[in-house]
Amino acid sequence: MANSTDDMLHQAQLFNDFTAKQKLIIIAAIDVFAEKGYAATSTKEIAARAGVAEGNIYSRFTNKRGLLNAIITPVLDQMFPAELDDFIKSRLNQDYVSLETFLTVLIKDRLTFLQANAQIIKIVLSELLNDTQVREQVIGNFTAQYWQTMTHDLTVLQQQGVLVDWPFEDILRAIWSTTSGLILGFLYFNQPLDADTVNHSITATIKALSPK
Repeated sequence: MANSTDDMLHQAQLFNDFTAKQKLIIIAAIDVFAEKGYAATSTKEIAARAGVAEGNIYSRFTNKRGLLNAIITPVLDQMFPAELDDFIKSRLNQDYVSLETFLTVLIKDRLTFLQANAQIIKIVLSELLNDTQVREQVIGNFTAQYWQTMTHDLTVLQQQGVLVDWPFEDILRAIWSTTSGLILGFLYFNQPLDADTVNHSITATIKALSPK
């Protein structure tokens, strides 16, 4: 598992209550879930990757779903909210003077987070599509402060005449539609997030959202 993902899970206090052997199981599960998907992964594969007996998984996590929950729950409950709070304070809570600056900071910051935590994000995205409870929890992480700060930034840009006079939902949808291809390509098709590709996407988004 990449060091960045390991660091993220430590910050979320995922490992606090686990033995060294159980930590190996969690790390192996993250690797295999990200590579093959939850449904296609067996506890036997995870145990082999971790170098432990399969019974060690059942004794601590009960089953494969219990192991997945041991990964997903602290990420959704602690790590993602903390990361979003930092994003609001350090990136969104600024007075942007141009649409280019706003979009460049917004998109590059989120793509950097994606690259650093690709395995975990891939697992969460898969559950997001298949589990209503996970979906609701992810949506719930976007706090009132997030929406208020985002609304403020978009309002200021519109008042400056550098952002189209669209409803904010449409603006955010346009940003997502431009960047989602980058995200999915990176996570599922091994497409690189090189500087030129990212800059081209930012340029396309600026063009789409600039007043004509």
